[in-house]
Amino acid sequence: MRKAILMTFIVFMLVFAVGCDQGEQQQGAVGSKFVGGNDGLSMSFAPGSLPDKVLDKDQPFGVSIVVTNKGDHTIDNGVDATVKITGIDPADFGVSAADLVQDSVSQIRGAQKDLDGNTIQGETVSYDFPSSGATLAHQKSIAGSVTYNVRADLCYKYGTVANTKLCVLEDILGTQGGGSKLCAINEDKPVDNSGAPVQVASLRESVSSANKVAFVVKLRHVGSGTVHEQGSECNKDFQQKDKVHVKIDTGISDGLSCSGLQDGTESGSVYEGDAQLLNGEREVRCTQTINNPTDLEKLVTVELSYDYNQYIEKKLEVQHVGG
Repeated sequence: MRKAILMTFIVFMLVFAVGCDQGEQQQGAVGSKFVGGNDGLSMSFAPGSLPDKVLDKDQPFGVSIVVTNKGDHTIDNGVDATVKITGIDPADFGVSAADLVQDSVSQIRGAQKDLDGNTIQGETVSYDFPSSGATLAHQKSIAGSVTYNVRADLCYKYGTVANTKLCVLEDILGTQGGGSKLCAINEDKPVDNSGAPVQVASLRESVSSANKVAFVVKLRHVGSGTVHEQGSECNKDFQQKDKVHVKIDTGISDGLSCSGLQDGTESGSVYEGDAQLLNGEREVRCTQTINNPTDLEKLVTVELSYDYNQYIEKKLEVQHVGG
């Protein structure tokens, strides 16, 4: 009997542990057509690529980087996903600086769900260095050995789409009372994010006036890399780091205004501008005017655009021939 109870407890704890582990990685909401998750592109050194040790003379080698699109966004243009090898002087290994920089040779399709809800994995591409098709080989004889920290740096354009809903009521202020309401205005709304390293963490709606509702959109960086201004090629200058382009579309053209965005502009049901993240977050506060309100729920789409930078590293030891 005690053994049976013990086994039941162990199974319960294993299930609990797995559930907790999966909870750390945000997936698409139940019924979502997004794959979800906190990743855009992932990268790794290909098996057998970049050996741990090479000789200082006459031992050619190459470097291959494998990149997989884990998120929902498709990178249509190969030049928008660039890998650069750093940590070594190209001349010391018999190549040029251009040999250690490469764009993707094709688009990198994002992950997606089919009509049955099954996940179709995103595309995987390979970057092979030197990009000219030559080989790397240490050019100088050395005494003893030297270790290099070889880094593969990936910069790419990426995007996030988040869907949520606003509640609109004929009696926005709730002064008429009585009856069951179609929806509630003063509450946090469920948000469904596409898989990406920057996401809409929450949207909270509230009453503003008899013909207006307000809402606060919280943006959050959830990836392991760094965020940069869209089109900046991952420029690390302060003015271009931690910057995300935000486009909010409520589908209501009666007047939308938002604060918390730089260079904000309104056009019909859309308000857009640039958000500067602080400690990985930013709140955008908006007010939506609703002429002749009636009871309904309205889809709100938030699109985020940005450049994203991440890297992997591996040590390379160069040894003198003979020890």
